Amino acid sequence: MARLYRLHRDSSYLTAPRVFARVFCDLGTLPGTVRFYEALVSVSLDMDMDIPESGLHVVAVGPFLILEMDKGKLDRAGLAAETHVTILNANLDDAVARQVAAGAQIVQQRWEAPPGPGVRLRHPDGLLAEYLEHRPSADDVDVPGPAFR
Repeated sequence: MARLYRLHRDSSYLTAPRVFARVFCDLGTLPGTVRFYEALVSVSLDMDMDIPESGLHVVAVGPFLILEMDKGKLDRAGLAAETHVTILNANLDDAVARQVAAGAQIVQQRWEAPPGPGVRLRHPDGLLAEYLEHRPSADDVDVPGPAFR
């Protein structure tokens, strides 16, 4: 079962997309990597999303999205590792429609995940981007996982 800590459980409040640089870490190194980025940008994490059934643990620290992936479990591991940025939106469908109208191509159709749906797009300049929206989930919790308390 997923465990989702998000300071904001619903991204519909966003007035502009939140863009994350993606940082990949090896299995077992997530806590140390998170501490490094918290010190680097002088902010604490505001998302800790552990989705063990998918082999994915994601933590957001300021402009960084830190991903620990079990590539044996994650069916999207190849594309996930090639993706340059993650863009969290108030409304996924609106964001995708705008990007496609501007020349982006859908590389991976909409998928459903515990925090909310996503789509992977390739921008006209070649950038591979994951577009997401977050919505409240039965998997939401009020505090980060024990490694981050």
